[in-house]
Amino acid sequence: MNDQWKNRLAELSLQLPEPLAALGSYSVVTIDDDRVYVSGLGPFENGKPVQGVVGGNLSVEQGQHAARLTMLMILSCLDQACGLENIERCLRMTVYVRAGADFQQHPKVADGASELIKALFGSDKMPARSALGVHSLPMGIAVEIDTIFKLRR
Repeated sequence: MNDQWKNRLAELSLQLPEPLAALGSYSVVTIDDDRVYVSGLGPFENGKPVQGVVGGNLSVEQGQHAARLTMLMILSCLDQACGLENIERCLRMTVYVRAGADFQQHPKVADGASELIKALFGSDKMPARSALGVHSLPMGIAVEIDTIFKLRR
């Protein structure tokens, strides 16, 4: 990561976690031409997965925090794979929210990740996005996000 990115993250009082290694038979990051695909990742805080059900034992605000932590993990894995300075923008984001059947605020939870992308890349480079509710996620995590980014050429 170059100094510009280090300074930008510091301005926002953000720190990237250690990048996560694959937990199975897949690549965390795959690069194809000018596209960077990041596998579904989840939130970690103090080295432990953030678990729970949004709208159950987690509030919407806690869900947003989990989404933000997840995006920080994605950025860390991107930085390791190709350097954040080489990323032009996020093109696509799919946010899976572990929630109960009656929960309806999935987009609001997803905003935790989207607002971080906006702060780092600008409002003119917001990605297309889907926010879905799911019954379960690996390790009992509250949020999982997969993304597609575009490399600078």
